[in-house]
Amino acid sequence: MAKTLKDLLLALLNATLILIALCLFLGWKLAATVDDVTTKFAEKVQIVAPLKEDVQGVRGELTALRSDLSSLQLDGTTVDSATAQKLSKALEKLDDLESNLQAAQTKIAELTESPEQLINTTLENSADLVADRVISIRGCEPAS
Repeated sequence: MAKTLKDLLLALLNATLILIALCLFLGWKLAATVDDVTTKFAEKVQIVAPLKEDVQGVRGELTALRSDLSSLQLDGTTVDSATAQKLSKALEKLDDLESNLQAAQTKIAELTESPEQLINTTLENSADLVADRVISIRGCEPAS
């Protein structure tokens, strides 16, 4: 009887150690994969950096165009009301475009300066997707 209990405890200890080793190995592989994904993702985000400079250049060109249109409008040359109205509409459109470009430039700057937020969002979405797949495999549906 004592030998049976000893063998049972030894088997339990072996199974526990095997499970711990398996969990550690899987955790190590997961950490390595996450590190690789993070590195690759950060490299991909750096591709966006030249786009940031291009947007800044376009903003400069729009500003110059707006100043040219403003100078045409303010020159005081004989401009009929239809032309003045068209110039005003063009200036409004330029202001809208410039504000849109400013917003895009801000978003691009946030991405290039701190890709961690985008990486975290991606990992959270991936984890949610995996959890949903596991739930659907088990046949369980979350309560709505």
